[in-house]
Amino acid sequence: QRLDTLTNGDYTFYIYKKDTGNLVLGYNEVFIQLKNNQTGTFVEDADLSWTPTMQMTTMSHRCPYSSIRKVANTSTLCSGHFIFIMASDDMEYWEIAYHYVNGQDTLAKVSNRPTVVNSTGKIRYKSFIGTDESFYFLALANPTTPQVGANEITALLYKKIDKNTFEPVTNATIEIDPRMPDMDNHTSPNNEHLTYDSATERYKGKVNLTMTGYWKVNLVVKDATGAILKGNAISSTNSASAIYFELEF
Repeated sequence: QRLDTLTNGDYTFYIYKKDTGNLVLGYNEVFIQLKNNQTGTFVEDADLSWTPTMQMTTMSHRCPYSSIRKVANTSTLCSGHFIFIMASDDMEYWEIAYHYVNGQDTLAKVSNRPTVVNSTGKIRYKSFIGTDESFYFLALANPTTPQVGANEITALLYKKIDKNTFEPVTNATIEIDPRMPDMDNHTSPNNEHLTYDSATERYKGKVNLTMTGYWKVNLVVKDATGAILKGNAISSTNSASAIYFELEF
C-alpha cells in the first residue's frame, strides 16, 4: 500500500508499506522507488538514504533505523526499516527526510510528516533499561499472521548511544517462553530461543503455538556473557516476565 508520494524537481519518491497505510509504534518495513520525471522511468541502483527525526516542543531526537538497500531480484525497489519509539500527534511529530545522492551531489531531498500510531492491538515493541543501565529498544518483526504450529519469530534489538544514535546489538540472546494466560498459563514444546542471524541482520527463532487464542511470549534478554539484561523466568510465583510480546489469532 502506498504511504506517500514526494516530489522534488526531476524526481519523485514513492513510499510503500506492505500491511497497512499507517506507520506504527515499533517495527516498520518500508519500500521505496525513485522515479526520474524527465524520462518517466524508475531509477535503477539509486543511492538512497533517510533520516527520521521526532520534532518535540522542546527538543528533537531520532530512533533506530536501517540503511536503505536494494531488494534482492529487483532493479528499482529498495527497502529499509524504522523502529519508532513513540507515536506522533499534531504538536510532536516525526519528520522523515529522504535523500537521493549521486557521488557528492544530493540530487533530491524531500521530507514528510507521517502519522505514527500507537496501535491498540497487541504489544510488539518494548523499550527497557538493562541491568547495565543502558537503554534498549526491542521490536517484534514476525510473525505478523501467526498460525497453529511452529512459527518463525524474528526481532530487532538496538541500544541507545545518545538521543540521535542507536546501535544494533548483535551478540545477545533473546529467550522465549510462550504462555496462554487464559488457559492456566500453559506453555508449549519445541520453542527455539532467538539468536542473531547475520544474513538477515535480526534475531531469529521458533515459537510453537499449539492452539488459537491469546499468547504472551515472555522474554528474557541476555548479553554476550549470559547475564540477564531484562526479563525473568516463569515460575509458580511469577506468571509473566517483565517484558513480553503478545500474539492473538
